[in-house]
Amino acid sequence: MITTAQALLQELQSRGMVADAARTGDSSSTAPQAGAVHDRPWYIGLLLGVSGWLAGLFLLGFVAMLFQPSRPAEAAVAGAMLLAAAWGLFKADRDGAFVAQFALALSIAGQCLLLFAMNQHARELGPIAASALGLQIVLALVMPNLLHRTLSTFFATIAWALTVRFSLFGEPEFWRGEREVAASFGQSLGGWLLAWLPVGAGLVLLLRNEPGWMARGWQPVVRPVLTGLVIGLGFATVASQPFESFRWFDAGPVQQNWLALWPMLSALAALGGIAAAFALRSRALMGASAVAVLLHVSHCYYELGTSLLLKSLLMLAMGGAFVLAARWFARGEHA
Repeated sequence: MITTAQALLQELQSRGMVADAARTGDSSSTAPQAGAVHDRPWYIGLLLGVSGWLAGLFLLGFVAMLFQPSRPAEAAVAGAMLLAAAWGLFKADRDGAFVAQFALALSIAGQCLLLFAMNQHARELGPIAASALGLQIVLALVMPNLLHRTLSTFFATIAWALTVRFSLFGEPEFWRGEREVAASFGQSLGGWLLAWLPVGAGLVLLLRNEPGWMARGWQPVVRPVLTGLVIGLGFATVASQPFESFRWFDAGPVQQNWLALWPMLSALAALGGIAAAFALRSRALMGASAVAVLLHVSHCYYELGTSLLLKSLLMLAMGGAFVLAARWFARGEHA
């Protein structure tokens, strides 16, 4: 019978579900370091985080005055220096709220400078979104910070959705001065699935192979990536919608462009995020995904170009579906 935490750890290691410290050479995986967890009040952590962002803004102003990165090469050098400084700060102090937020501010500024250097002469938003996607993927893998990896994964889902949308439906009206391509039902459904099926498939693949990547000691990278993918399914799905869909009080031909289809599909994706959060046993992610579902359902209601009676019937059907889904989740929790 397993009666101690150490005995449980040894049993998991014998089954290959947890990395063996003797094999990996990492003693931190078997026992927490002394002082690794800081039991500080939340308001102290909040104050330290805000202080980190203020310090980062002052340092960014100093860097801007010193280097004046107006050309791509200068912006690239300054951006690389800021990202390197952020990586070093994350590596030096992984638990300090001030240092972590300070490094996050430096990283975001460095990313903006690198994107400026890579896309100074870009005339379309598609290549900009594609370069942002590549940058976020690299940062999600190399930055030694859970929050940064989660944000990078979330931003990567946004960049991927924008890349697909700009490639299929053209540039937005405010950028090129032309209206976006009116999408048919098939184009709308196909474009949305092209953007979000890979994200959902990647999330399912990581969840199904959880014992494998945990045994290899990949959880510091994969866990925040999973969190970012779940948040992306809930909130980043808005990026796959044309800007025209947010003009709720415009009297334009909503039905001809199938704009109401996007928020309905996004609500389904957020439900998938709830299922993934349930598999991860994360109440915070489940709550965030539930809020995303409500936002998408509200958006769908306003975009439906139909009568109030039909809207009411559709909302009733969706409410019944949500009740059935809740009962299914509750049954699985008690099983």
